[in-house]
Amino acid sequence: MATRRSVIILAVTLVSLLLGGAEILAQADDVPPSHSCEQPSKPYDLSNSAEVENFSGEVEEYKNCINEFVEEQNEAIRNHQQAAQDAINEWNNFARGLQ
Repeated sequence: MATRRSVIILAVTLVSLLLGGAEILAQADDVPPSHSCEQPSKPYDLSNSAEVENFSGEVEEYKNCINEFVEEQNEAIRNHQQAAQDAINEWNNFARGLQ
């Protein structure tokens, strides 16, 4: 009976710590990252093929920059999800050993 009570106390303590930690992490993400990609300016004279070609290249660079930023953010999401899952697995393995 004392062992079961200890497990419950440990579980409540862990949940409290996790919630407190989640608050700290949430505060760390109050200012989300932003990209540093520069949006190209559309040329005034679209009849000038050199300007149009230059603009097309700048548009492609902008698109690539945005795509790279998005992929970096998605990778960070995957890393955070894996870290959370690893913590859950660690707790579950630990808690099973207490029973």
